[in-house]
Amino acid sequence: MKYLFNRLTLKVKLISLICLVFILSVIAQNIYIIHVVNDEYLTHSHQQVENIANIISTSNGFIDKIQNPTPQNLDFIQTDTEQVRKLTQVDFVVIFNMQGVRYSHPDKNKIGRFVVGGDEQRALKGESYTSIAKGTLGDSVRAFSPIFNEHHQQIGGVLVGQTLKKIDHLAARTSQPIWLSLVASLVIAIILASLLSRNIKKILYGLEPLEIAQLFEERNAIIRTVKEGIVVVNRQGFITQINNEARRILRISNSKEDIIGQQIDDIIPNTRLYEVMMTGVAQYDCEQNINGVVILTNRTPLFVKESLVGAIASFRDMTEVRQLAENLTGVNRYADALRSQSHEFNNKLHVIYGLAFNNNKQELIDYLEEIIGNKQAESNVISQTIKDPIIAGFLNSKFSRARELGVCLSLNVDGELKLIPNTSVTHSLITILGNLIDNGLDAVQFLDEKQINVNLVISNNTFQIEIIDNGNGISEEDTQYIFQKGYSTKGDNRGIGLYLVLASIDELNGHIQLCDVDNKKGACFKVLLPLKEIYREKEIHDRSFNS
Repeated sequence: MKYLFNRLTLKVKLISLICLVFILSVIAQNIYIIHVVNDEYLTHSHQQVENIANIISTSNGFIDKIQNPTPQNLDFIQTDTEQVRKLTQVDFVVIFNMQGVRYSHPDKNKIGRFVVGGDEQRALKGESYTSIAKGTLGDSVRAFSPIFNEHHQQIGGVLVGQTLKKIDHLAARTSQPIWLSLVASLVIAIILASLLSRNIKKILYGLEPLEIAQLFEERNAIIRTVKEGIVVVNRQGFITQINNEARRILRISNSKEDIIGQQIDDIIPNTRLYEVMMTGVAQYDCEQNINGVVILTNRTPLFVKESLVGAIASFRDMTEVRQLAENLTGVNRYADALRSQSHEFNNKLHVIYGLAFNNNKQELIDYLEEIIGNKQAESNVISQTIKDPIIAGFLNSKFSRARELGVCLSLNVDGELKLIPNTSVTHSLITILGNLIDNGLDAVQFLDEKQINVNLVISNNTFQIEIIDNGNGISEEDTQYIFQKGYSTKGDNRGIGLYLVLASIDELNGHIQLCDVDNKKGACFKVLLPLKEIYREKEIHDRSFNS
């Protein structure tokens, strides 16, 4: 059977499949519609008989006649209930006394007999309700309503009903046009399927379905194995493709099946893919924050036969890229620190060698005491207040670098910085401190008196970093742009330091501000970081998702 099906032409397969699917859908749809129509008629019948029963039970004309059931009044009850039945097109209207004996009925022979069905007892106890029961006319939807006199004493009840047979008949009559329309739709579908099959080969570029399936699988395999996150949207902004790497980077827990077909803004806000589609211009190497994740993304419009059909975004986790960059930056800084210390000690060794060679013992002793005293004072401040060895070593290296440049670098620490458990936080702090101190060193390099103050305040909730230099300061115009990537007043190929500072501060949920200096000269950068972010444990994200 499978072999035979595979040998069929694409045209036959399409017509057969469309007809089969349509026939099944027509049958299912008709069954559903008939069911809905039946339910609707049944619900309407419940409401109709209930309303009629309530109206009759409160009619003063019926109440007076029921209280005085003379032959003349009973004839009046029978005549009026029949008029009501015909006008409302229900099957029966029955009034009965407190013993359940009928005062009226469509069949006059049943007047004076007990109500049949077994569901009338609640009505004799003063309750209004609807039910389905079998009476003398068959299974019916029945509404009961008690009748009370002016003293609120129950004197009887009214029963209004519609047979289920009549309800089914009305529903069937309503369904007939539906059957005819569905059959006509089937004929039209067969004709359209035939027309479609003639052009399907041209649409598929002469490829057979198996070849198309193979290309589709190859495309999915490529997208699935690419190390970049990929998201594709159509022109209306609905997601048509997303790979596992994109879900991992953006920390989306929804399965791929739940994401495909959704609006891009509902799943991934602020992708700017609409902007790319509107302008038709690709955007490359853009940094962006989505769902709290910083990514490096390329956004490109998709054209098919010079017609815009959507857009694609490919991206990498900027945090991972930045961690690698920060690791490299940290290594470079450590190397610079070691280089500075090496230069400093080489210079000092030359001085010591010269003093010793010339036998200037007293000058040598004074020089060594000065070196040891300065180093000891710096080391004491750092060792007593900075318990993280990496930060402590880094600050020591900056003192060495400052001495080499002839800069008076002072460190004031209020509180104690404990060991930092998360290495990424350590790298972020080195990025912040290193760039701000280096900027200060650059700012004072051409001054006669070079002064930089580093103030660290560790309180219960906040880690404050304040770095003040006595340089020429920052102009009001430059303050608007100093944190932008690539902006610098120092020349080309600069403008990265403060940009990395701001990115590191954002990762630690802190903020930075440029403050005024008391003497109106120089610059003052103040950084406030939540202490809980400094001492947070290393984050472990669940990177396993359903394929």
